[in-house]
Amino acid sequence: MKKVLIIGCGLLGSSLVRKIYKKKLAKKIFIYEKSKSNILKIKRLKLPGTIVKSLKDGVINSDLIIFCTPTSEYKKLIL
Repeated sequence: MKKVLIIGCGLLGSSLVRKIYKKKLAKKIFIYEKSKSNILKIKRLKLPGTIVKSLKDGVINSDLIIFCTPTSEYKKLIL
């Protein structure tokens, strides 16, 4: 697997980013996060991933997409 997109980088998403990086399961990790406070935390913690501003760009450039958001948020992602 070359490129992974993590949608939602709260507790679950950030843990997955760390494990994927540590175990070298992907060459590139993309992170899509809508919460500005979570984006600041991602930057402060220096998580090993690239934040994408556009969900479309993240999806197009990824081999695997992992949703780490509550199911109630899925509809909001596509609108």
